[in-house]
Amino acid sequence: MPCCNRLTDPLIWLLVSVLLLFSSFSVAEEADISHMTDAEVRQTLMQMMTTPDENSGSGAQSTAADSSSMLEQVQQSSSRFEQSLALLKSSIERWDQQQQLIWQNLSAEQGWLGIGELLLLVGAMLLAGVLAEKLFGWRLLRLADNISHQNSSNWVTTLSYLSLRMVFNLIGVAVFGLGALVLALLVTEAQTPWRSALLAILSMLVTVRLVMVLAQAVLAPRAKGIRPLALHCQQAATIYWWVFAFSLYYAALVNGTGLAVSLGMEPVMVQLLLPSAGLLLNLLVNAFVWNQRATITQMFSNPDSRDTNLKQVVVQSWPILASIWLLSLWMLWGYTIFVGDRQAAEQLSISWWITLLFPLADRLFAALLANLVTIRLLQSPRFELRAKRFCSILQNGLRLILLALAVFFLAEGWGYKTMAMMEAGWIRQLLQALVDMLVIILVAFIAWELIQSAIERRLPEPPEQDSETPEGEGGGAGATRTETLLPLMRSFILAILVVTVVLSILSSLGVEIGPLLAGAGVVGIAVGFGAQKLVADVISGVFFLLDDAFRRGEYIEAASMRGTVENISIRSMRLRHHLGAVQTIPYSEIATVKNLSRDWVTMKLEFRLPYDTDVEKVRKIIKKIGLAMMDDEEMGPNIILPLKSQGVMRVEESALIFRMKFTSKPGEQWIIRREAYRRVKEGLEANGIHFAHRAVHVLMPQPENSEAQVEGHSGTQDAQSAPVDPKLAAAATTSAIAADLNRMNRIDSPDGEEDSR
Repeated sequence: MPCCNRLTDPLIWLLVSVLLLFSSFSVAEEADISHMTDAEVRQTLMQMMTTPDENSGSGAQSTAADSSSMLEQVQQSSSRFEQSLALLKSSIERWDQQQQLIWQNLSAEQGWLGIGELLLLVGAMLLAGVLAEKLFGWRLLRLADNISHQNSSNWVTTLSYLSLRMVFNLIGVAVFGLGALVLALLVTEAQTPWRSALLAILSMLVTVRLVMVLAQAVLAPRAKGIRPLALHCQQAATIYWWVFAFSLYYAALVNGTGLAVSLGMEPVMVQLLLPSAGLLLNLLVNAFVWNQRATITQMFSNPDSRDTNLKQVVVQSWPILASIWLLSLWMLWGYTIFVGDRQAAEQLSISWWITLLFPLADRLFAALLANLVTIRLLQSPRFELRAKRFCSILQNGLRLILLALAVFFLAEGWGYKTMAMMEAGWIRQLLQALVDMLVIILVAFIAWELIQSAIERRLPEPPEQDSETPEGEGGGAGATRTETLLPLMRSFILAILVVTVVLSILSSLGVEIGPLLAGAGVVGIAVGFGAQKLVADVISGVFFLLDDAFRRGEYIEAASMRGTVENISIRSMRLRHHLGAVQTIPYSEIATVKNLSRDWVTMKLEFRLPYDTDVEKVRKIIKKIGLAMMDDEEMGPNIILPLKSQGVMRVEESALIFRMKFTSKPGEQWIIRREAYRRVKEGLEANGIHFAHRAVHVLMPQPENSEAQVEGHSGTQDAQSAPVDPKLAAAATTSAIAADLNRMNRIDSPDGEEDSR
């Protein structure tokens, strides 16, 4: 970390006054060190800096030390603060001596001439690194520049381009560092201030270049075609230069403080400089947050999500919350640095870094998920509907992990000894069980998505409406055997996966699953004896499916019921009658299955004609109509055998019953039947043939009084013209058509599919 070569007294006392805010926690008396010598002060300082490490080591070994009360921790922390403050006051009094020592070491006791010589060495070192990079790495750098102009829409290709360019740039940085290092070692002697200065500057430059190589791979400011994040070129370039400023300041801070200590600055002064330099670093980060808040908000925006009140509050207030959080972490970190608790400071710095890198990690993971859901193994007609849920679950999982890590290290730095608590027996087992559960659930979830997508790729897309025809009669060609069995297989695999996950979770929690499996076997045997009907249903269904007796979407007749197969479960199937009724039939109730949707279907139609009809003429008319229907563009492809007459099938009391038939594809017979009736009616009427109507003849008894007869009319004529009782006529009509009414009212009526004789 960089440090200033000269600090003004006002700045020093301003920083001291800020650190005095922490003295309100003090309950111990200030150590009397105002009369100590320089050697005694340094000895006390070294003891104080090593005390936290020893305490932390003993705390990791002793449970009693880990359970110390918060009051004792506050007292110890306050005591260390006051000791550090006293040492700082003493060190400030010797600040002039430290400055002189640093100046002498840097100038090699040669004054400005030595400083000039050191600057020449720095320039020579940098020149050697640049020349080495140009001589040995120019080809790789040119290849890296060519990659920047590539365009790729495939995420694997994009990742390959970015990785290859990053490797080329890293090789260039390595060549630069190696060339500069060789010169620095050649022109300086070991264990000298100048070598330390050259190595510190080289370390700073190499660190900055490494960070910029990573930033170039992530942001790709000049490579729009392979940029992994959804950023515009100007936005990517702006963030890139913010990263450069941050990395330069941070690298200078880290290497500068180490160099200052090696040149003669007392460590207690570093404990003052680090919090102040950390404050400037936090201010730089907060400036970036407020300057780029619109870009960061855009990166996290999701147009598909709903706008809620909570979302609006978070969008508007997140910069304020982030600033408060970062500054709070800096205050805790600065205090631990000042009191010399380096271990706690490291834990707090980890929490700070997690907070700083959270947006980058979250957006990179989101981009990775957005590309992962496009791989071939996950593609299916319905996966797009589940992809958002799939990505949301994994995204929230990463956020919870990062949040848990930040809180964990914050608690560790605060002094709660969370690391020691995790090493306790039951807590360690619980955390291990939780990790196992998360891994098991995640693996099972990914496996289920792969299996489900593989099954859905072999299934057709669900229709918007039923597979029935416009008449709602059903009977069309059903699904394939694969389409029928795969949904059952999917349910079976899901059940096995759920049982496996539950047993694995119980095993990770320490539950013995052996007795559970044995008990499940006993229960299964008992259920098998007590639910024989259920077992019979399941076994019958298995053999029906193996025999391919029916498929989903087919129109079948089974157990005196008929309808379209809507659903096939483990123990029953559900039929939808063409009149709308839903019928559920257990497999064990099915003796035979009559499938009306396989290969072809023959429909026989009847109509009534008068007794004096020319049968041969009717046959020719129907044959002509059948040939015309075969030539129809819409119906022709669905007709296998044309419409033809079968002649007179029977004779009834008022008409001749003619029959005609045709063969068509399953499910198309209903439309063809409708059109056949229409064309036959029009064809017969065009030839003077009309359908016969049902006639009811009621014979009335002759009147006994013959004188009542009117002259010129016969008795039969009088009987026919006599008024008829309406009730008697209705009864006679109902009796004549009762059979037809009963057939029409039955839900499972053959509907034109009588005996084929």
